[in-house]
Amino acid sequence: MNNSFIDNNQITNEFVEAYTKSNYRIIGNGKHSAIKPCHWLEQKLLTGRANRNCYKGVFGIESHRCLQNTPSLPFCNHQCVFCWRDIENGSLGSEFLVEPDDPRDLVEEMIRHQRNIIENHLPLRRYLDNYEVMLDILCYMLKNEGSQNLDTLSHHIHISKTKIQRALNLLRNQDYIMATTDSMEAYELEKEIRSSLDSREELELLINRDLTTPNDIMQAHSEALFPNHAAISLDGEPLLYPKISGLVNEFKKRHFTTFIVTNGTCPERLEALEALPSQLYITLSAPNEQIYKKVSRPMIKNGWDNIHASLDLVESLSTRTLIRLTAINNLNLKEDLIDDYIRIVEKANPDFFEIKGFTLQAKALLINKRLKNQKPLQNYFPSYEFLEEIATQFARKSGFKLIYTNKVSRDFLFSVNWGSKDPIIKHP
Repeated sequence: MNNSFIDNNQITNEFVEAYTKSNYRIIGNGKHSAIKPCHWLEQKLLTGRANRNCYKGVFGIESHRCLQNTPSLPFCNHQCVFCWRDIENGSLGSEFLVEPDDPRDLVEEMIRHQRNIIENHLPLRRYLDNYEVMLDILCYMLKNEGSQNLDTLSHHIHISKTKIQRALNLLRNQDYIMATTDSMEAYELEKEIRSSLDSREELELLINRDLTTPNDIMQAHSEALFPNHAAISLDGEPLLYPKISGLVNEFKKRHFTTFIVTNGTCPERLEALEALPSQLYITLSAPNEQIYKKVSRPMIKNGWDNIHASLDLVESLSTRTLIRLTAINNLNLKEDLIDDYIRIVEKANPDFFEIKGFTLQAKALLINKRLKNQKPLQNYFPSYEFLEEIATQFARKSGFKLIYTNKVSRDFLFSVNWGSKDPIIKHP
């Protein structure tokens, strides 16, 4: 716990400044809440198309209308080795140490700040410009054979390297261009495009058909100003916030769908929820207590017992439920652990089970230091192919149907007690 961030039961400005540098928006008088638009929100703004959505799209959640938030940014009773937060310097412990802000005020401020970010930091002009830059790049490559690098394109098209790189990333993801070096420092036009198209007009028709149009971009940006889903999952443990039921209820009053992602260590608060989210996620970090202590590094006693108490509540909750395994290769996910996970999931009987590979980003890059070893980071990173094999075995052994996969997110979703119904969530 970093005591320097608490002064007279108030979170200090030093804490706010540390997180603001990471593009968080600290919300409320108590400074214990935050929002942060995720990677997929901006990806959706780039094209407006459904294929630029995150894995939550299987439930009907649109990334550009998702308000990613937390009411307990600095408070968590775990110090998970895969956490992307600065838990070494930015965690204030396992108790909610400040006066909780009013849920209504928090929701209004979260929505206001989300709109401000989209209007001023993710402006429409950026994405319309990106559309034109993509066309300029393709036209230049069509007229000039051979590979082109960032410097060449920036010089000849007279566009900043930042804008060129943003457009290149999208064109590469769409397979319109191909990297000619392992380091992806140079690109060339895809051969079929070069052989079949010969004008800017034809290139624009190609982009309009397969990728985006200015109208798609404008519509997505206008919709993003009116979020309709609250992902209460950004950081910290949300159930530590004493007024979590009120927060869910305030979102529901505004016709939002809601997700809560909890680590399962607060069964008494889970059981006492007066307003349930549209879908409840319980993160399962291990198949047994020994691995749990190594992965989650709990700051509370009886954490493992509490998780099982939460899992025992799953069937009684009048909402959709999902158990998520955050998978770490060579740590909490190995072939010989599959049967153990199956027993846990079968006993809890949630609607869904999900295997999601942890991501090497931000402070999660410290995983080897947190585990007190010097093994290469890739030792822990589960590839899509590895997870696919594990998911296949899990489906075969459990009988649970694998209903969705997302390669980019390395996400595998199983129906446990949901049957063949459509998983789309209807708005309240």
